[in-house]
Amino acid sequence: MNIFFRILLAIYAFCLAVISAVAMYIIVRPVAYTHVTGYLAEQFFSNGVSALRIVVFIIALIFFAMSIIFLLSGVKSNKDKKAVSKHTNIGEIRISLNSIENIAINASKKAGGVKEAKTFVNKAEDGVNIEVRVIVMPDLSIPAISEDIQLRVKKAVEEASGVSVKNVKVIVESIFSGITYKARVE
Repeated sequence: MNIFFRILLAIYAFCLAVISAVAMYIIVRPVAYTHVTGYLAEQFFSNGVSALRIVVFIIALIFFAMSIIFLLSGVKSNKDKKAVSKHTNIGEIRISLNSIENIAINASKKAGGVKEAKTFVNKAEDGVNIEVRVIVMPDLSIPAISEDIQLRVKKAVEEASGVSVKNVKVIVESIFSGITYKARVE
């Protein structure tokens, strides 16, 4: 749930808490009920369309819309965003995108000439798209390494998880120089 919905939910909960407190007070003190209903009848129903009636209607409409939004957001499921589902004869298999990322990292590091690797997996229509970011060793053919990484990652993910890999994008972020800089201490 993003920050906007959290703020709306906090305001909504606070307003409902105030309304609940007023309702409990009216139940405990029946005399307050007659005063409140008398005041409301005088303000809302005695004269024509007043500004107060319009404001209360707009507030009620906003609360109604917020109730519908929160109801629908609670019903919809976010569980499919972080996993890939497969259906078999026996039941459903769910494989997290994190698991697929780990398979892809291991496969890309096995390619010769890869110093470091990071992967990002996104769900596609009928499978996944994988982005591999690598740092490679110097004096090697980048196109050859990239193609090897693509083939290894696709094969490893499809064999280990059974999930179809639609696209493997390889980004060579840097060439490993082997130089590490340390601060001089005198």
